[in-house]
Amino acid sequence: MPENPPGDAFTGRVLEWHSEEGWGVLACDALPERVWAHFSVVGAEGFRELTAGQWVVFTAEPAEQDVYHWRAASVWPRTAAHRRPDEESGPGYSSGLDIDFDS
Repeated sequence: MPENPPGDAFTGRVLEWHSEEGWGVLACDALPERVWAHFSVVGAEGFRELTAGQWVVFTAEPAEQDVYHWRAASVWPRTAAHRRPDEESGPGYSSGLDIDFDS
């Protein structure tokens, strides 16, 4: 296994997601093996699930989970507003909307 300090964020894809069981598998080029992920570590509002093929940002830790040697510690959809839990400086995303009405 590569020597990555805990907390390194990786960008990868969801290979599979089992909504009824609440877990899935992630992959990225930076890690040699697939990463097991549980719905409880998904950073989203409401029902937390991912979709196969979806891009995500995640942190992982070496762990034995089923047949996997890596387990996700946190996962965020790549397009969503996200920041790592240990970041204190401002929002990770902001947006605005301007509407012009014709009169």
